[in-house]
Amino acid sequence: MTYSRNWRIAARKFAVMLGLSVTLVASPTLADFPEKPITLMLGSTPGSAPDTLGRIVAQRMAAILGQPVVVENRQGANGSIAATQVAQADPDGYTMMLATAVHSITPTTRKDLEYDFIEDFRGVGMIASVPLLFVVNNELGTPDMASFVERAKMGDIFYSVPGIGSIQQLASEEFSKRAGIEMTVVPYRGGGNATKAVISNEVQLFFAGIPPALPHVKSGVLTALAISTPERSPAAPDVPTMIELGYEGLTADNWHALYVRSETPDEIVTMLSDALTEALKLPEVAEQFLNVGATPWIKTPDEQTAFGHQEVTRWRNVVDEAGLTFD
Repeated sequence: MTYSRNWRIAARKFAVMLGLSVTLVASPTLADFPEKPITLMLGSTPGSAPDTLGRIVAQRMAAILGQPVVVENRQGANGSIAATQVAQADPDGYTMMLATAVHSITPTTRKDLEYDFIEDFRGVGMIASVPLLFVVNNELGTPDMASFVERAKMGDIFYSVPGIGSIQQLASEEFSKRAGIEMTVVPYRGGGNATKAVISNEVQLFFAGIPPALPHVKSGVLTALAISTPERSPAAPDVPTMIELGYEGLTADNWHALYVRSETPDEIVTMLSDALTEALKLPEVAEQFLNVGATPWIKTPDEQTAFGHQEVTRWRNVVDEAGLTFD
């Protein structure tokens, strides 16, 4: 698989040397873009946060671009099934990928990828900031972060994750290292089951999505000790950030963004980015995002591409420093 990926990269470079770049071939039709439906590939299940956000954006972009933006769910393997299909699509802007933070993690945690996230994709733009709530079961008796850390130093703290190599696992490992505590990971199949585990006290801690966790915080079953993003969330304004609690630089944003093939012409990427930006500025979009605990986040294509590369490096360092292995 690695050979296949390297062969594709070499072939593209060779084509450019011959003056046969995809950009030049596609140029005559740029003025007509888009002249057919655009596909948005999602690596998550229908009804999930990425699916909800993707469909909101797809609907708005379709109205702006004058062509349907069709959402296709290809869930599985931490988003790599959908990413592989996009990496193999024509670089003409008609196939986009909704990437999340996990796409910047899998280059470190998986060795069997059929694509290179840095080499094969370029950003169209950010979609949203999606915070995670650091929630504990109230039976633990820790109403704030300081008391939780003291309790954790006594041992027997288990935390749930929606899969090995998820952002929730890496955020938990980074926190435990910074706090000087040890915790045991318990993987579940999906975020819903991981949330149910902390609600039922099978585990004591989970970095949960805001919508599924907040009702249980309000009912008194869970306590939200912190939020993972640099700023507080409008969806949970009373929950402090990790930075406010003294953990400088400790953030974990389950960001959502649009990507296309790296050879997609600049003009087409700009058209897609402009449509995305216009959609994200609509007040009704911000309101819809809030229902899933998200906040619109605008980045240019170059900014998004650079951000994705930085996230790959950041999470690789977390894995290395924590001594995690993924077989």
